[in-house]
Amino acid sequence: MPNANPRSGDSQPAVRRRGRPRGDEARVAILEAAYAVLEEGGLVGFTIEGVAARAGAAKTTIYRWWPSRESLAVAAFLSVALPRISFSTTGSAANAIRSQMRRLVAVYSGKTGRVVRDLVAAGNSDPTAAAAFVESYVRQRRQAVREVLQRGIDAGEFRAEIDMEAAIDALYGPVFYRLLVGHGPLEKAWTMSVADLVLDGLTPDPFSAPGEEHFNANSLDPLSAGPIPSS
Repeated sequence: MPNANPRSGDSQPAVRRRGRPRGDEARVAILEAAYAVLEEGGLVGFTIEGVAARAGAAKTTIYRWWPSRESLAVAAFLSVALPRISFSTTGSAANAIRSQMRRLVAVYSGKTGRVVRDLVAAGNSDPTAAAAFVESYVRQRRQAVREVLQRGIDAGEFRAEIDMEAAIDALYGPVFYRLLVGHGPLEKAWTMSVADLVLDGLTPDPFSAPGEEHFNANSLDPLSAGPIPSS
């Protein structure tokens, strides 16, 4: 007859209690729930209460990681968007930019594009939302582009003296303009036209000798040369 009262030294199978997920699991569950709420109701209908209910998490847990609904909304957006719009670390810098821009417009053409429009629109009247979007998304993505441009400079693909900030604006400004204004579709062919137009302007002049200064239109402007010396 089996012993109904096993000794304390006998091994017993551990029983895992069911309950709210913790740590990374909880974080992932909250971000997934937050993005689902964003897709369904936009930022207007986005609340911490709604996310907590959907994720099965306590509001205090959410506030421990994200101090505001805006920071949570941006984090949820990034959790979905960033893996799809990252840059390739192999191949040429120019091709890495082209490939990333194709994937970016594909993401922006879907439901994620509406989320971006909501976040940008909210930033016009809500400084907290604007700061969360700029700090967590815009600045980080611009830095990622700078690193790819520098990779191209180091490899000789791009001129050493390019204005990186102007190049980034020229590449991605048209994409955001179409996304926000809606005057034209975000299409692959159009996106590649923008990329080629800008990237062609960043490549070294094949007829220039190494170290040779590039043509400066201001040199033809008499007003840019300073005052004319008196005779």
